[in-house]
Amino acid sequence: MEQSGVEKMIAFVILNYNTWEMTFRCVDSIFETCKQNYTIYIVDNGSPNDSFERLNEQYHENKNVVLIQSENLGYARGNNTGIKAAMNDGHNIIAITNNDVIFLDESIERMYTFLNEHEDASVAAPYILSPEGDLQNLPTLKPIKTSDYFLYNTKLSNFASSKAKMNYEQEYYLQAASIKDVPIPIYKFSGCCFMATREMWEKVGFFDENTFLYYEEDILSNKMHTAGCKAYYLPNAKIVHHHGLTTGKDNLFVDTEMVKSELYFLSKYHQLNFLGLFFIYMDRAITPIMKKIRKRYNLTGKDYLAYLRKTWLHFIKCT
Repeated sequence: MEQSGVEKMIAFVILNYNTWEMTFRCVDSIFETCKQNYTIYIVDNGSPNDSFERLNEQYHENKNVVLIQSENLGYARGNNTGIKAAMNDGHNIIAITNNDVIFLDESIERMYTFLNEHEDASVAAPYILSPEGDLQNLPTLKPIKTSDYFLYNTKLSNFASSKAKMNYEQEYYLQAASIKDVPIPIYKFSGCCFMATREMWEKVGFFDENTFLYYEEDILSNKMHTAGCKAYYLPNAKIVHHHGLTTGKDNLFVDTEMVKSELYFLSKYHQLNFLGLFFIYMDRAITPIMKKIRKRYNLTGKDYLAYLRKTWLHFIKCT
């Protein structure tokens, strides 16, 4: 493969928060499968347990691992810390990966080779499997129209017909049955793992740091689309994602951060007006109650009022 006399080095950026055992497994999978020269940047995001000490003990003598200790910066700022460190060290291919990801044989090599051989490609996104071997996180093919966002991403979808929902899914999302062993142009990819060029980060200005968790890939995909940067889905580059093990599922913290990030995304990047944002806010405001009714988590009146206060203040900020 032609490198124009300069080998393109890969950097892996991994955030750790408390779950150092998962970080070990992720890093081991890189050790076992990466054939290129690389550096792994582990950003410990202010873990209150002994994660940093465990990581430092494991990797302090490994020249391929750089350990960065910080306060809890969230996903966007934490990853930006690692990306900027990697770029300062001269890396021009940067993989962002959750620490609950396991790279399978050839996955890194195939993403790396694709980005090197296709000058129009800014991002290579892998085929994501669950631990049970099921396909996860199918990418979005194009930006979702605001009207369809309202109809199919709120409780209005309860009134849509099965056929309408199917048409929506087929219009916007890659369908598993249509996947062949060839690269597929996509719009939005999963933030759990992807490989990107240095030029892309320089062009779009890194992750937007106005979110703490969630909607980072929505925002990045929007910025890339606006800047003319292209993303591709590579079915032959396979990883395993232990989804939900880093943040957990169905808890009030997750719901709070998701609403805050969604309101910010819709306000800034969709330029949604006050009435539109208010509708989305009211739709999300009853989500914890619905989850309590379905026994997906416990919810006290005090907890719910705190949720409303935090999300309402963020709604006001976005408007």
